[in-house]
Amino acid sequence: MKRQVSFILCIALLLTMVSCGDSGRPSPKDPVTLTLWHSYVEDMRYAFDELVNEFNRTAGAENGVIVKVTSVADASIVSELLLAAVDRDPGALELPDMAVVYPMTAVTLAEKGVLVDFGEYFSADELDSYVPQFMEEARLGGDSLYLMPVAVSTEVLYLNRTLFDRFSKETGVGLDSLSTFEGIAKAAARYYEWTDAQAPDTVGSGKMFFYPEGLFSQAMIGFQQMGSDVVRDKRLNVRDPGYKRIWDFYYDSAVRGGMAIYDGWGNYLAATGDIVCATAPSAGATYYPSRVTYMDNTKEDVEFDVLPYPVFEGGESVVSQRGGGVCVFEGGPAKGHAASLFLRWFTEAERNLEFCASAGYMPVRKAAFDRIMEGGYPAIENPVAEKSLLATAEMQKSYRFYFPPVFDGFEALQTQYADRLRQAAQDGRDNYLRMLREGRISPGPGNGPAMPAPAPEEQEPEPDQGEWLSDMLEKVDEPALPGQGDEPALPGQEPVPAAEEQGQYPDPGPMLEAWSADAMEYFIRSFDP
Repeated sequence: MKRQVSFILCIALLLTMVSCGDSGRPSPKDPVTLTLWHSYVEDMRYAFDELVNEFNRTAGAENGVIVKVTSVADASIVSELLLAAVDRDPGALELPDMAVVYPMTAVTLAEKGVLVDFGEYFSADELDSYVPQFMEEARLGGDSLYLMPVAVSTEVLYLNRTLFDRFSKETGVGLDSLSTFEGIAKAAARYYEWTDAQAPDTVGSGKMFFYPEGLFSQAMIGFQQMGSDVVRDKRLNVRDPGYKRIWDFYYDSAVRGGMAIYDGWGNYLAATGDIVCATAPSAGATYYPSRVTYMDNTKEDVEFDVLPYPVFEGGESVVSQRGGGVCVFEGGPAKGHAASLFLRWFTEAERNLEFCASAGYMPVRKAAFDRIMEGGYPAIENPVAEKSLLATAEMQKSYRFYFPPVFDGFEALQTQYADRLRQAAQDGRDNYLRMLREGRISPGPGNGPAMPAPAPEEQEPEPDQGEWLSDMLEKVDEPALPGQGDEPALPGQEPVPAAEEQGQYPDPGPMLEAWSADAMEYFIRSFDP
């Protein structure tokens, strides 16, 4: 009798152990439902949601995993909602099982101890099949893997080939000039001069050539190309000697009118023919037009090319990478296995390539890039998206991808940098045009004809200095510029010369050099007094 009881107890124990083991993985008999939030829009949202539905019909059904997209919002809103849910703020939504987030949000969530480490669910061989640079960013500066990359964006150069070919034919400026930032600056000056000459009776009628959509990114990558860092000890490294090349590239060209001073998407300027080219995220490829509408409401069919990101002369080929990944919130082994099954399926090379290619994103598996170079990528309806895919694949072979540092205050630093640089350039541009109109500088290349100075009562008021200087000027001394006594002028706002002194700058070059040097010093001191 005792032997029978012992035997029954052993069987029960074994069954319990087996049951517990099975509970660690989902199955059709014991399915797991995962809720997911993401921030994809338009074509990407449709493609993502379609793949989720396909997973649920196939691999999900076979393995007992169901994925439900329960919220779609802007990335910043998703981040706010997730943090509120984790902190259990009053009125917060229920925390999802998975979410698509950017690294900064993932770092905050990881610090709160609520994320699953994918290293527990993916083998070393599996992780080795992903692009190393993308996995490095996903590790968030540590050894744990709290973020699984699914699609990564970089930056490329979008070029209105129709406008450029027309310009190139008459001026001889070649396509190879766009491979460097210095070449772009020279092309911008020549384009302004060329377009300005088409309206000789109008002052400053030249057109913009180039727009760097991300001013901070352009500086950050420029530093990397020259072997330095834009941020050191969580502060902007703008006193680095190499920064002058970055400053000169944008400020000087913008003041002369060859580069756009604008806060918005590059494709907006491209849609009206206001620019010829722009550096912008590869993920924006589908937004570049096949037809432009000019200011006079005339329309023209155009062709856009996509070229590799420019490099400062003599610098290393470096480009940015930026992409969201999927994080999973703690909830037991069953959830971890279920989420890993979904992500393993979603990032399979062919499927991931199909998802990314249509919208200008880069796939995250090595095999997917191999397929692109072999011409084995899926048909892409949008020609600009296809060109973007090929350009990013080419860069993947020869460029170093760089991802920005992650720390509290980094995003605010990016915004401050871009806002202040735009304001500095706009102040300089306004004054440059004013002095042209008033005849205070003689016409030079691309300046248009000098106009007679207006009578004193018709003269325009001095332009606003820009709000960005107000706080800074309270903290630093104002150095007097040469010949200005105790009342220094701000960069680009030197005192108007007397009538007999008009034309004292027959060549505006020296004047611009002085403006640029003074403006850069004010700009630097606003970050590093």
